[in-house]
Amino acid sequence: MDLTTLRRRLAELGQRPGADGAPFGAADRSAILTALTDGPDYKLGDDDVADAADQIKVEPAAIWAVWDVEGSAAPFIGGRPTILFEPHRFSRATGHRYDVSHPTISSRKWNRKLYPAKQVGRWTQLLDAVALDVDAGFASASYGGFQILGENFEVCGATSPWSFAWQQAQTEADQLAAFLKFVQGNGLVGALRRHDWAAFAKGYNGTAYRENRYDERLAAAFVKRGGA
Repeated sequence: MDLTTLRRRLAELGQRPGADGAPFGAADRSAILTALTDGPDYKLGDDDVADAADQIKVEPAAIWAVWDVEGSAAPFIGGRPTILFEPHRFSRATGHRYDVSHPTISSRKWNRKLYPAKQVGRWTQLLDAVALDVDAGFASASYGGFQILGENFEVCGATSPWSFAWQQAQTEADQLAAFLKFVQGNGLVGALRRHDWAAFAKGYNGTAYRENRYDERLAAAFVKRGGA
């Protein structure tokens, strides 16, 4: 998706982005932030998660465990989905061409120091990245209670990274629906069903899961949620 198409999508949502042909600017930033400030109109409840768990034949506690660990039970902050921008993903998605000119949003290597502590800083990173490359920008952030990267938009049923970001900005139920598609599309249901947290963590979070004891945290969250 190019900037012209993004502006058209924003206009369809009732926003007023920058004029066609103009550089990415303040109007575009405002339009994106406003368009993605919508939820949570509907908060997840036990019945919602129980229904989702029944669809893939896992214990509800298994889904809640991922929710608790990934989103720290904060799927939205200030009406926008909680995000984490990944500079190393943006670097890879753009062929590393911005590593030198924009080192705070594009890094060949993973670097913990590039993660702002607050959401305002993370959204600034995302918008700076979108100004350079719309698709790579939205694809390089993870969203919501399940923190799924935008690069997974297709398996989650979206037509573009932008569409995925917009979907994640709607309700917690939309975030849950994307999670179901993600675990089904990536063959992770079996690991979730068996409570094989190491296998699930590797598939969901990559091989670096050991560094932050992701599998152990999932196991503890599962027990805390009443999993057997």
